[in-house]
Amino acid sequence: MTRTLALIVGVIAIAGSAEARTWTVGGPHADFPFITPAIAAASSGDVIVVRGGVYREDLVLDKALTIAGEGNPTLFGTGAGTVVTIVAPHCELRGFTIEGSGTGETNQMDAAVQITSNDNRVVGNRMRRVFYGVVIADATRNEIADNEIAGLAHLPFGKRGDGVYLYRAPNTFVARNRISGERDAIYFQYAPKGRAIDNVVSDARYALHDMFSDDARIVGNTFSDAAVGANIMNSRRITIERNRFERNRGIPGIGLALKDCDDSTVRGNRIGANPRGLLLDGSSANQFIDNAFLANDTAVALFSSAERNAFSGNRFQDNWSDLLLNGRDSSTRWAVDGRGNYWSRYRGFDFDGDGIGDAPHPLVGPFERLEASNSAVRLFLQSPLASGLELAGRLSGGARSDDAIDARPLARPPSIVDEKRPPRHAGLALTLAAMLGALMTVFIVEATPCSRSKV
Repeated sequence: MTRTLALIVGVIAIAGSAEARTWTVGGPHADFPFITPAIAAASSGDVIVVRGGVYREDLVLDKALTIAGEGNPTLFGTGAGTVVTIVAPHCELRGFTIEGSGTGETNQMDAAVQITSNDNRVVGNRMRRVFYGVVIADATRNEIADNEIAGLAHLPFGKRGDGVYLYRAPNTFVARNRISGERDAIYFQYAPKGRAIDNVVSDARYALHDMFSDDARIVGNTFSDAAVGANIMNSRRITIERNRFERNRGIPGIGLALKDCDDSTVRGNRIGANPRGLLLDGSSANQFIDNAFLANDTAVALFSSAERNAFSGNRFQDNWSDLLLNGRDSSTRWAVDGRGNYWSRYRGFDFDGDGIGDAPHPLVGPFERLEASNSAVRLFLQSPLASGLELAGRLSGGARSDDAIDARPLARPPSIVDEKRPPRHAGLALTLAAMLGALMTVFIVEATPCSRSKV
């Protein structure tokens, strides 16, 4: 009986695979002139090859199909909603230029592609002038890879959609996409265990946004020229490795922000030319290892609500301020297992040649203390006034007992992959501040009680 049942199942499987076929759309001798009737005629498992041309129609994939573009056909939607809606699992959409979605005027997430089923692939497409690029809701194990998504860049952020928006969509793989002109380029919301790998993102509010999405892996991406490179909120155990956060100078202007984000690892990233490289607020027990903070206005902005974080092996070089501390820093570790960080502003020596500075490095100077309590002071950041305050602080005894201190600073900079530093230009305001500060520095130094024995 068991052998007979197995034989019947095998015959059914063979018959099912034999029935799968390839349909053609467009061009001479095609099965159909348009895609919609081909979908209606096809069975689950079939392949529909769409030849080059322009097809003005909205599609609904309600069976497991592969829709493959040949010669880069353009799928131009009707402009009244989403261009391609995938409601069946195990579908694949590849090789198309997609445009002509709605623009959200009815408060709908009009998109190039919308997915509400599992195990689908959207790969190798170009999405132009679309409200949302790809929306995935209440679905899992979908792959969005090798696409180019260009949003409505001429509109303000509030009127744009997102590039790849994931809502209650765990285990989604988002890889090697090029996204620009969207509000949030990649947005994980209630989408745990997502992966964002090797994407290139620019011109966005948040290049990557993660909310309530634990165990995400964000690896090898480039997030540049956005308001915020990556904003991670209310999430745990996030892995952020080998990314580039550069020139994110909009409002608020942050390379990487962690808000209520705990137990995460930030390793081997390059964070450069941002107003604030890293912001930590309400985030605890995170590790920052072997990152390069280069030419930021402020490398790290640390709120007192961020506790028990650890920094080791990081390179802080050519930042205007290395640390801006809002409140007291009583629990951050600036060295782990005897290994601190490299600071280009460190003035100590390494007489024994062990690679560790012989004197601790205080991270917060007199100017940074003023800046933490009055942001307007930053106008004088690059002026002689700031240099005078730093010198006065050193002459008068150095760090206070409640300051953040790297007790094991590295004497030599750790190597990073690309030594080319991102450019940064000082504004006219800083130039004027320098002139004004020059007049004030003399009075500060003259008025500071000091002894040369303390130098």
